[in-house]
Amino acid sequence: MAQTKKLKVEPNHSTVGFSISIAGFTKVTGKFTDYEIALDWNEKHIDSSSISATIQVASINTGIPDRDAHLRTADFFDADTYPTIEFQSDSIKQIDYSNFEAQGELTMHGVTKGFILPFKIVKVEESTVGISSRTTLNRMDYGVGKDFVHTSMPDFLSNTIAIEIDFWTRKRKE
Repeated sequence: MAQTKKLKVEPNHSTVGFSISIAGFTKVTGKFTDYEIALDWNEKHIDSSSISATIQVASINTGIPDRDAHLRTADFFDADTYPTIEFQSDSIKQIDYSNFEAQGELTMHGVTKGFILPFKIVKVEESTVGISSRTTLNRMDYGVGKDFVHTSMPDFLSNTIAIEIDFWTRKRKE
C-alpha cells in the first residue's frame, strides 16, 4: 500500500495567477505572491489525497502599485477585513490519466462556497509533484467589487475571473 506523501508548494517555482477582462477591450493579469499550498498525495489511492491553500490577499500584484492598493480596499477584496482566500478539498477524484478534480470549499471575501478545482498532474518524481490548474470563478458569487462602478464605462469589469495556478511541491517538514 502506497504511503501518503506530505507535500507543500515550492514558492520559487510556482505561480497563483489570475486575469480579468476590462470593458471587453483588454485584460489585466496579476498574481498573489504570498501563499501556502499543502498536498497530501497518495498516488495509489487518489481519493484519500487532499489539497489546501491559503492566499494572503495583501500580496496581490498586477504590476501597478496604485491599482494593487485599490484592489486591497473595501471596493474589492477588503484585505483588512478578509486577509486570506482559502481552499480546502473534501475529495479528489481522477478524471483520466493526468486530469483530476479537487472538490471542496473556497472562502473569499467572507463567503464560503462549494468549488471544484480541476487540475492536471504535469510530472511526478518522488516528493516533487508538478500541478497545473486552469479554471474560472464569478467574482460576484463572493461579493468582490460588487458595488464598484467605473466613472465612465458601464460593465467595466468582467464578472468572470480566469485562474491559472502552476506549482510544484517538496516534502513538508513535520
